[in-house]
Amino acid sequence: EIKPLAGKHFAKAYPLIQAACPEVTLDAWIDYAARLTGTAPSVAAAGIVVAECGRGYIHGLFSYMVRYLLNHSAVLTVENFIAVDFGDRDAAMKSLIAGMDRLARDHGCTTIHTHIPDHNAIVSLGNPSTQSHLHAAGHRIGSVSYCKSLSGA
Repeated sequence: EIKPLAGKHFAKAYPLIQAACPEVTLDAWIDYAARLTGTAPSVAAAGIVVAECGRGYIHGLFSYMVRYLLNHSAVLTVENFIAVDFGDRDAAMKSLIAGMDRLARDHGCTTIHTHIPDHNAIVSLGNPSTQSHLHAAGHRIGSVSYCKSLSGA
C-alpha cells in the first residue's frame, strides 16, 4: 500500500532517514516532515531574476524557488540558469551568481542548489563554461539529478 505519511507516524519513519542521512536529528526530521505535509508553515518564495545591461538587453536569467530540504534547511533552488554571449557573458554570469548569493541570504537559505539546463541551452562562444563560473564562486557538485520524460517520446 502506498499512502501519505501522517503526522502521527513521523517518528516511525525516522530510522529510514537516519540510515540515509545520519546527521539529521529526529527534531529536524519532524520539522521537515511537518513542513512538507502541510502541518507546519513552509518556506515559499519563487521568481525569475535577469541580468540586464545598461541598454536594456537581457543577457541571462535564472528562475528560483525557496524550498525546505531535509539535510540543508532552507535552500534556494535555482533552475534555468542561462547566460548568452551578447558582448560580456562573463559579467552576466558573475552578476547572476552574485544575485543568487544575495537572494539566498535574503531568504535565510543555508544552501544554493543550481540546476543547469542541458548543453544545448547554454550558449558559449569560447568563453568559460557555466560550470567553471559556478566552481570559481564556491559551488560544488552536491548531487546527481535524473530526468525521465513521461510524454512517451
